Amino acid sequence: MAVPNLNMLTDPVFPVVTVSGARRWAAFAELLDEAGDRPVAFDWPRGDLNVASAELAVGILSLVHRPADEREWRAIWRGDDGVDVDARIRMLAPYFNLFGDADGRGPRFCQDLEPFAGEANAVEALFIDTPGVNGQKKNADLMTHRDRFPALGLPAAAMALYALQQFAPSGGAGNRTSMRGGGPMTTLVLPASGDGPASLKRLLLLNLVPLFGGTEGWLEDEEIGRALPWLRPTVTSDGKPPREVAETDPAVHPVQAFFGMPRRIRLVAGGEGRCPLTGQEGPLVTGFVQKPWGMSYSAWRHPLTPYRRSKDDAPYTVKPKAGRFGYRDWVAVSVGRDERADQAEPAAVVRALLPRGGEVRRDRLRVRLLAAGWAMNNMEAERFLESIQPLHLPEDGDEGRATAIAGTARMFADAAEAAMRLLRSALNEALFGGQAKTTDSGAFEEATDAFYERTEDAFHGALQAIAENGVRDGQGGALAQDWLRTVRRAALAIFDEHATDLLPGADVKDADRITRAYGQLFGALTDRSKIARELGIVLPPPGRKAADDEIQTPEGA
Repeated sequence: MAVPNLNMLTDPVFPVVTVSGARRWAAFAELLDEAGDRPVAFDWPRGDLNVASAELAVGILSLVHRPADEREWRAIWRGDDGVDVDARIRMLAPYFNLFGDADGRGPRFCQDLEPFAGEANAVEALFIDTPGVNGQKKNADLMTHRDRFPALGLPAAAMALYALQQFAPSGGAGNRTSMRGGGPMTTLVLPASGDGPASLKRLLLLNLVPLFGGTEGWLEDEEIGRALPWLRPTVTSDGKPPREVAETDPAVHPVQAFFGMPRRIRLVAGGEGRCPLTGQEGPLVTGFVQKPWGMSYSAWRHPLTPYRRSKDDAPYTVKPKAGRFGYRDWVAVSVGRDERADQAEPAAVVRALLPRGGEVRRDRLRVRLLAAGWAMNNMEAERFLESIQPLHLPEDGDEGRATAIAGTARMFADAAEAAMRLLRSALNEALFGGQAKTTDSGAFEEATDAFYERTEDAFHGALQAIAENGVRDGQGGALAQDWLRTVRRAALAIFDEHATDLLPGADVKDADRITRAYGQLFGALTDRSKIARELGIVLPPPGRKAADDEIQTPEGA
């Protein structure tokens, strides 16, 4: 008996918004349209599926074009790399069926090659924010209720499955995390055009990173199983120690970063009806069977994810936080850090932006950054982060300006962090006599959020000024002084709101404590303070006029 099927390359599986604002379903090739009512964004009702769709499409583009270096990327961007895209899609299509061949046999997209039996899980458990068994037993599913999706249409089920494989958090014994670890952050470069939304094709190409150079080889068509793990028997990890699949393993290819399959899953089809997520009528998926001990990945570097380094120098992915994404987080994912105690490296796609600048600007595109991913608390999803941030690229691709931007960003963020700690300490002294058990919640948390919100525009304004105009003699010191004044004003104003406003009703002892704490905070933020010196601001002793060269330009600015 024939089974319902869906092909991820040739069927309309992607909901999109077009330049006119229309909404429709598109096949993969239609995502690349740039004429007429072109697609400009994915249009799932869930942010995680939109990000997953972008990752999947970039992965497919990698297989279609197979760029080896930035020179080949530029040819793809211009549309003259000589690749017959339609022919490549036809070649790849047989490997992207959701339910195998017409008889339900053969490879299934993102699923184990060999069938296995077991009790079916509810299909909504494919979504990372679906409460787990323990959460349901404890009735802890107040924000995200159980039984939201008793079934899913084939496109929704396919994309939920792909998102789980790409972002999989800890899932209990034997249920492996994604190859980037549990709940990784994705950073996507977003194009913005001067005359309306840029095409979705430009977004996908901007996030295409060469993965076919070096010793990895070309990946001939008969070797496609090196990229798509569902074409081969699963490499299980139930041994002691478990077998791990490394990026350098000759049996895999680096492009498998987009097609990792840590969870052993087989979808279960069940009749027809209306998909409660998309409203589509058609065949449904009602559940999935799962086995533990799928592929365990180690030391993979995903091109769309920023990394940090642990004490043993092993890289690990930057994770989204449940709180606000601000400029202190921006530094790690946009310009990185190389301090021994705090090493962070932006995603490969962000690092590629500077040499690509000329090609992008010829198309009159500006770029921004989307930071996205699930903020996890153990195995429970707290929030899906989606934060669009500026990217301060030098107008002329000047590496000197890029270095100045990165150095200034790190220095300003460190100064703000120091000022924020001083603010918390002053509030602790003023409100609790220095005896608060923690300064990570309550009024302290409110003060921290307010501090970063009030200083964010000035932070990005300074970096954009460097991107547009560079830093001429003496300007670095002026920028540093402006930044110190900004953080000082914000810190003192927030202290006033939380503590000084209590003075009219305070007794003598409390008033003395509040006044003393204010004075200490003010003194720690003057132009002669430690923070000022760390910003490169060096003033002459009191009573002597400053020479022009005594306000130093900070290193890297």
